[in-house]
Amino acid sequence: MCTYYYLHYHHLAPCARDVEYAVHYSFCLNSTYEASSSDPSAPIDTSNAGYNEQWIQQPCEALTYTPEYDSVESIDYSSPCATGGCLISQQCSSGGCRLEDVGGSWVCCQCNRGANKLRWCIRPLKKIPDALCYHAVCQNCRPDNN
Repeated sequence: MCTYYYLHYHHLAPCARDVEYAVHYSFCLNSTYEASSSDPSAPIDTSNAGYNEQWIQQPCEALTYTPEYDSVESIDYSSPCATGGCLISQQCSSGGCRLEDVGGSWVCCQCNRGANKLRWCIRPLKKIPDALCYHAVCQNCRPDNN
């Protein structure tokens, strides 16, 4: 019998994005695998796994909610931490949310160089040309409008 429970992901201040919810499955031996293509229009070839295919595990027919992970059978959206399963959003903790906020291109507040497209500034430092800045995009970094 496969089971499931809910997890939720918090964003870090000052990020004001809403809590994200995800279903977590515990698969049993009766679960199955289903081929999926990264290109929805491409046909799936089950004889030879190609680079655009992946196998996704599917729960069995006896899927059951697991209350021992959550104290109630549903999520209290006004207070999701009451049911446990609190996690930090990886997108937010790695700087992805801030990168979206600045529009994907930003000027580093440490070295004052722009055209950064990654979550970290990889521009050479002016005082030490063979060293890179490596500052992670933060609230003080500003959008690069160029």
